[in-house]
Parts: sequence; C-alpha cells; structure tokens
Amino acid sequence: MKKNTPLILAFLAAVLTESCRKENEASPAEEVYTVFQTPVTGLSGLCFAADKSGFYAVSDKTGIYELNTDGTLRRKLNYGGSNDFEAISLHPVSRSLYLADESQMNVIKLSPDETGFIPVVQISIPGGIANKGLEGLSCGTDTLYITNQESPALLIKYVLSTGNEASRTRLDFASYLSDIFFDSSDQTIWICDSQEQALYHCTLSGALIASQDIPFIQKAEALVIDRAAGFAWIGCDASGKLYKIKLSI
Repeated sequence: MKKNTPLILAFLAAVLTESCRKENEASPAEEVYTVFQTPVTGLSGLCFAADKSGFYAVSDKTGIYELNTDGTLRRKLNYGGSNDFEAISLHPVSRSLYLADESQMNVIKLSPDETGFIPVVQISIPGGIANKGLEGLSCGTDTLYITNQESPALLIKYVLSTGNEASRTRLDFASYLSDIFFDSSDQTIWICDSQEQALYHCTLSGALIASQDIPFIQKAEALVIDRAAGFAWIGCDASGKLYKIKLSI
C-alpha cells in the first residue's frame, strides 16, 4: 500500500488541479460578450457621443438619454414629447443628432436647445406595414443610411446636401432590419436583425460581406460598431440591457 501512495496522491492532485482550472476558466459567453443594465425602457437606438466616452440612446417610449459605456445614466435630455423613436445618430461633422420616428415615418434633427425638432425627410413606403417601418439610421458625412424594418426590408440612402433620396435596395438576406451603422473605417455598413438574431456586415450597396450570430440578445434594436477596438455595442429593446460583443467578422 505504501508503494502506491505517491501514485494515488499524484492522481488526486492532478484531478483537483484540472477541476480548479475548469472552475476558473471564463465561460464562452464571458469571452464573447459583457452585459450592462441601462435605465432605458424600450432601448431602440444607440450612437457614440462625439468623444466616444459614452452613448446617446433613444427609447420608443420615454425619450432621449446620454449613457456611460457601462450603461449608467449621464442625463436624460430635456425633450418631453412622445415620439416613437427607433434610431439615433450623431453627424460626424455638425454634431447634430438625427432621429428616426417610426410612427411618423420621418427623420428629424434635434434642435440646438434640445427641446424641439427640425424636419429632415419624410419616408414613404408603398405597401408598408404599420409598426414595421423606420428602424435604423446612421450618418455618413453627406448620406443618411436608413433601414425600413420589414415588408419590404429596405436600405435607403438619403443625400443631405441635395435633399434627395439616392437609392433603395431590398436586402433579401435579412428579415427584420433593426438598426444600421455606417462604418467610416472602411466605408461599409453594419445591420442587426432582431428576428434572425444576427449581425450583418455589408457593402454600402447592401451586399452581404459576412455575418455573426447573436443568439443571446432577445431583441437587438440598437447598434454601434467600434472596429478599432474590435467590438459591437448592441442594445436590447426587451430588457434595456447593453451588450459589448467581441467581433468575429
């Protein structure tokens, strides 16, 4: 028995070491994403603040917010209306905030005093379905990239300098366009689909480059991409949670 004691002890030590290693390893979810709770009920739109130290966020129920990157509240803007906001984007040059209102089917700009709005463009979707309209908005230097959610799922480009719509493209690879992000790092766009629970990377013309599954988000409706850091920030309309997700595409 004494002869086998060192072998038994070595075996037990190996088992305990392996058990501890597994317990201390990060789970796959922890490696892929981090979750922050926000105070925003119906979190439906997101964009970086000018210095990227936080976000502007909108609710389709309660208005416009500024958040820190951990989801905590900086402030709620003075606007006190009842718009059905589904998207928000900060213009890269003017720093004006543009918003998409699904009920009114228009894009508007927040006034400098943050108490009212300036009309930008009314969007008409022949045969469109109520409450499945404008869901995504992102500003390029002179182009607004807009998505119509469903029936049809459309990518719309609107040119600010001319005041004209440049194009409409059906996106057949997606079923429920929930938000869009213009990526100036390589002149592409990103789209989240809350029904397919997927993130799509596309050309400016709407051709699919790659996709990434996001099954852990119940209702992904707000999107910001940080290519330099390698992360997507996605807000969940159902829970008000903000997800920081490692990009794999």
